Amino acid sequence: MNKYKIEAPVRSFTGESVGVHFNKGTGYVDDSTKEGRAALEYFRRHGYGVAPADQVTEEERVQELVTGVPTQRDVLSPAEAMTNLGHGAAPAIGFGLGVQDGPTPTGDGETFDPSEHKQDDVLAYLDRTDDEAERQRVIDAEAGGKKRKAILARGEQKQEDQK
Repeated sequence: MNKYKIEAPVRSFTGESVGVHFNKGTGYVDDSTKEGRAALEYFRRHGYGVAPADQVTEEERVQELVTGVPTQRDVLSPAEAMTNLGHGAAPAIGFGLGVQDGPTPTGDGETFDPSEHKQDDVLAYLDRTDDEAERQRVIDAEAGGKKRKAILARGEQKQEDQK
């Protein structure tokens, strides 16, 4: 028997659907009975989030990214948390808000080359890094390469903010 956590598309829903009780958009069902297996299939077909009850759901992973607070059960990198979003998951409140795609400062020794990334990704990288030397290195690399105005302006803006 496996127990599954079901996330309703309407997060405020409290009531019963397909024999499963929901409280504030969350319900639980197990696959030990024919009815339970049928309910699971129904929820999957109709866009509910379905995940084993002992795992973090996709919605919880997105919420972790938005709030910055990891769940007690599992600590994931942003890349892992964003894997397979939208595949049967219920829409998350604030979906996509505060979540930046693209490269992140990792500190793993990999040098970020702005010429290999889109302008928005470079700007997001600059916003996320707290290392002033790294920020300046990326802006200098941009000045010696593609010379995109928005990225160079971000460097000038940072210098003005520090005055």
